[in-house]
Amino acid sequence: MTAAKSKSKMRVVVDGSNLATEGRTSPSLPQLQAAVESFLEEFPGAEMLVVVDATFGHRIAASEQAIFKQLEAAGDIVSPPAGSIGRGDAFILKIAERISAVVLSNDSFQEFHGDHPWLFEEGRLFGGKPVPRVGWIFTARLPVKSASRAAAVKKLAITLPDGKKPTIGTTLTPKAPKAAPKVAKAAAKPVKRAESPAKAPAKPVKKAATKATKKAADPSPVAKRAPSPVNSEELFVTFLSRHRLRSHVEGTVTGFTSHGAIIQVALAEGSIECYAPTTSLGTPAPARARDVLKRGSTHRFRLSTVDRDRRVAELALVTS
Repeated sequence: MTAAKSKSKMRVVVDGSNLATEGRTSPSLPQLQAAVESFLEEFPGAEMLVVVDATFGHRIAASEQAIFKQLEAAGDIVSPPAGSIGRGDAFILKIAERISAVVLSNDSFQEFHGDHPWLFEEGRLFGGKPVPRVGWIFTARLPVKSASRAAAVKKLAITLPDGKKPTIGTTLTPKAPKAAPKVAKAAAKPVKRAESPAKAPAKPVKKAATKATKKAADPSPVAKRAPSPVNSEELFVTFLSRHRLRSHVEGTVTGFTSHGAIIQVALAEGSIECYAPTTSLGTPAPARARDVLKRGSTHRFRLSTVDRDRRVAELALVTS
């Protein structure tokens, strides 16, 4: 029986950088956490190990870096040593091979097919994508083979001047043709004489204006990474006008994340979505939010912090 079919003892190595960047230009730690949580709901009892590349902590949003460091310190997320050959992919596959685990990734690891033929075994590779208004969908898949791999190998089939064949790491330095510089230098002189002083300034001015216009139209990297608000501005302002910091509110558990729970607080005009991290659910803090809370249950919470940019409030469970 493969690791994928044995759900009770299923071991999964997660390609964290791949899932965190799915459908995005930069990685998102909340997206990665949502993917892991959704996989655990579909495959209860699975042992998850999340692996990210060495640069992951520097590419996520600044607001996510503190949580990332906590997860890394707790061993919930690991990364390969800096400068590792093959980056994070080789590290992921080596771990998965050693513990006979499933790999959760949308990558095909084409450069590693020769070293890890087990990737083509049924149930050893899973992919996942977030579907709007549905959530994460996971499915077993097979790696896509590279069509250009054979051509790359043939390029090494040459012979050195001493009759030996090159190996990986051999430096091949072709001799530059001596006639080429003379031809280029000769051709450059007529062009230089034919330049018109009157027409020369016109083109640079036009190019500079076009470049400045294009630069002004491009959104800044900060704007691209800015998180979208969780609640509507009208409802969030109404909530803050009725509840001050450290005041108590009643909320219903509607979902879970890797390190907390989603709490819905009802208002006369509607309801807003709040967040309760596991660190605020008891002393000592539970390992998972679902160990203390149940979906659909109602509890009293204390309003601890407010993020006005994302329009979300952070709550702490009132235990006494």
